[in-house]
Amino acid sequence: MRKSRYSEAQITNAIKASESGVKVREICAELGISEATFYSWKKKFSGLSSEEGRKIKDLEEKLSVMSRELQALSSDKEMLQSVLKNFFTTHEKRQAVNFLQSTFEIGTRRSCRLLDISRSVYHYPPQMDNQNDYQDH
Repeated sequence: MRKSRYSEAQITNAIKASESGVKVREICAELGISEATFYSWKKKFSGLSSEEGRKIKDLEEKLSVMSRELQALSSDKEMLQSVLKNFFTTHEKRQAVNFLQSTFEIGTRRSCRLLDISRSVYHYPPQMDNQNDYQDH
């Protein structure tokens, strides 16, 4: 979010001035803003004190930071799952599910979802021929 050139106090003072009878055009000319900007401020900050406006702005900032972090974490998860899909065998994924369950005390559903393995594949008994192959590696 782009930082405004105007402080919350200036915005709330402009809104209060319009409520006390000063024409919107005069306020806009004085501040050097368009009427559309003024009305968007009024929509956003009307009825708020400058402290409440500051709190809202801080919360919006935190929300944007958190959404960027969430987007980064989601892409990290997607990348890690593609690595798991392409470089690990089903047996190794089963072992990883067991590790997650014992170490972090999470359920089968969550650990399978994290490792991108279906629960039916996790619970399906491994074939003897394949299991011997895994032990050789």
